[in-house]
Amino acid sequence: MKKVKLGDMAEIFSGLSYRRYLDDNGDMFKVVVQRSIKKDGILSDFEELSLKSNIKERFFTRENDVLMKMPYPYDVVCVKEEGLVVSDRIAIIRLRKGYDPNFITHLLTNAHIRKQLYELGSSEKIPHTSLKEIKQLELIVPDFDTQVKYGELLNTINHKIHEDLRQVEYDRNLKEAILNDLWGDADEI
Repeated sequence: MKKVKLGDMAEIFSGLSYRRYLDDNGDMFKVVVQRSIKKDGILSDFEELSLKSNIKERFFTRENDVLMKMPYPYDVVCVKEEGLVVSDRIAIIRLRKGYDPNFITHLLTNAHIRKQLYELGSSEKIPHTSLKEIKQLELIVPDFDTQVKYGELLNTINHKIHEDLRQVEYDRNLKEAILNDLWGDADEI
């Protein structure tokens, strides 16, 4: 295992300040905004906007990009869908060869990284980090094959957590439906 700064293992830059590109006559794009990056690595709920088409290629997602919210809580996701526009206040992390994006995504959610972000970050009411601070993050990284194995294992655990939470939501809805049905019977009395 070796200690590596994130800036040495990836190209890191901020997303697009899309408000300058808003155009009623432009093309429709899916835009990754703050709410799109969910806890536990889920990417959904995009903003659909009409934007000028002269957006630089670097602001579009590529498969295996790692996206990180720059304001707290610094949620992180590994991208599987190409061609989404990434908005500002989101760091785009494009890993160099030899680093597994799934593993690095999970590593960036670790308590040790959050501690580094806290120590490096601003002391404002709503903490946020900068690209410079993100590049300074020190990660403990094993060899590539180990990264891949851990990345797959952690993805499986995340998938199980997501399914378990979904089942809990179904059970809550079922409970509510049963009680509503009972309440409906009481109205007939």
